[in-house]
Amino acid sequence: MGRYSGLQLVVCAWLFGCAVASIQVAVNSSSRISGSLIICACMSLWSFYATKSLIPVIAKSTEAKGLFGYDINKKGTEAGEKKIPESLGLAVGLVFLVCMILLQQLHYYDASGFLAYFTNVTPGEVNRQVAADEWLVDYNAALATICFMLFLGFADDVLDIPWRVKLLLPLLASLPLMIAYSGGTSIVLPKPLREMGLPEFLELGILYK
Repeated sequence: MGRYSGLQLVVCAWLFGCAVASIQVAVNSSSRISGSLIICACMSLWSFYATKSLIPVIAKSTEAKGLFGYDINKKGTEAGEKKIPESLGLAVGLVFLVCMILLQQLHYYDASGFLAYFTNVTPGEVNRQVAADEWLVDYNAALATICFMLFLGFADDVLDIPWRVKLLLPLLASLPLMIAYSGGTSIVLPKPLREMGLPEFLELGILYK
């Protein structure tokens, strides 16, 4: 039994349970939902293997450029002298962004028709659905925030950005999400605060946006 055999068994059991639940949902759902589940499952498998393949490539490149560190908890041992590549989050972030951009197309097209288009010998026209402008703004704002934070993480590995700057930049990165948000901005105060004379609901208003 290997060092991580127990963890692998737990992960396999969890994945098996998710697969069984997804199959049940797909069987009992409409063709659009079942088609979306199939595409998401295929995309998830592709993202796993793509990330697993990219990590060694990026690790080799970053180490060659001098972007590596040492495990300070193993200092003085042979393992403490081993170079540990940095900026490996690029592999995960890149695959994640690609998946998010591709899955965005599921909001435009009927997934069942999309699958039939590539599986039929004589495919017909793929059904397209109009996406709401509000949804597009929220989705693209989230992508912009993720790209900003991914760039910040890489820039920190290269430039060693001071903490006072790293505390400020995430606030700027969250601005696209805050501006795109169109929901309510009121919060319910805890009962002890209401007993002190404060209102039950507090409208953040300009403090939030």
